[in-house]
Amino acid sequence: MVHMRILIVAGGTGGHLFPAIRLGEELALRGYSEVSFVTSSRKRDKEILKKECATLPIIPLQSKSPLAVLNFIARLFTGTIKSLFLILRLRPEVVVGFGGYLTGPIVLLAALLGKKTIIHEQNVYPGKANRMLAGSVDKIAVSFPETLNYLKKFESKIVVSGNLLRRELDFRNPGGCQHGNLRRCGSNSFTILAMGGSQGAHALNRLIPEAVGLMDNEKKHLLEMIHIAGYKDEEDVKRLYADKDINNRVFSFTEDIAGLYSECDFVIGRSGATTVSELLYLGKPSILIPYPHGNGHQRLNAKILGDRGDAILLEEKGLRAEHLRDAIMKFMDKGVLREMSARARSSNATDACDTLIKAVIE
Repeated sequence: MVHMRILIVAGGTGGHLFPAIRLGEELALRGYSEVSFVTSSRKRDKEILKKECATLPIIPLQSKSPLAVLNFIARLFTGTIKSLFLILRLRPEVVVGFGGYLTGPIVLLAALLGKKTIIHEQNVYPGKANRMLAGSVDKIAVSFPETLNYLKKFESKIVVSGNLLRRELDFRNPGGCQHGNLRRCGSNSFTILAMGGSQGAHALNRLIPEAVGLMDNEKKHLLEMIHIAGYKDEEDVKRLYADKDINNRVFSFTEDIAGLYSECDFVIGRSGATTVSELLYLGKPSILIPYPHGNGHQRLNAKILGDRGDAILLEEKGLRAEHLRDAIMKFMDKGVLREMSARARSSNATDACDTLIKAVIE
């Protein structure tokens, strides 16, 4: 066993948590026994993490109403005090933050207390917390070379690591997903994986069944839809597919994402950093509909694949079911899919574990 105290901080969305979990798994496999996690107090984060962890009550500022602002300030103050006590109790030698509202106070305090600090940015455009922390931390790991355009002042401390994939997606591991697998390439049927991120996406949950339902019966009956809808919309999405006589499997959430990627011919979904990294790595063609709010980071992520010809990028604003149906119809050609998949695999997208662990150790 290697005795090195490492604290990993992540939470708020699956896009922050999944890379953090992979780093913890790899450190444990390589003999680093003193790895601790800090996440948010959200029930969903603790369910995804599935291990003993400390939690912080910090939340994002969700509105500008006086009550919301007071709640945010109170939780931020409490979370900052708790962060200080966690650092003093756990005495980490290295603190690794994965972005998002949760990481700001604890990573900044760690830096001020003389701890070695690393942040990892999953998106092309760095999030607010990581932009604020960039000047204080020792190392900045980024998923895409394009991120350097937004952090030019800190270029000397930047490591282009790539994004950390969920272990089950690494085709080098036993039982991992097979790289670029098109299981149904010998038949006329198509399997589509529709997903809206770790929390689902209400707009996509309505739009995708409607778009598929507009196809003529001959085309529609060639499809099987696998749809990750989130907990709130699961039953509604099942009903929408049933009403349109579409073969479907609908999940609120799944832990077998590797299996679903292997089954599908192409993907329809958002363009969070985790999704884009997985699509690149596995060589999966996709139709990407970026989340239209926030700082526009999902559109920049999707543009990486769109510019390469590995994906069709559709903007949600003004998007009609007919437009999405037409995009799906373009993908219902095995030759087109094989060509797009081969082009995606040529990017040589890699897993970030080795690079990031090297930065942690150094």
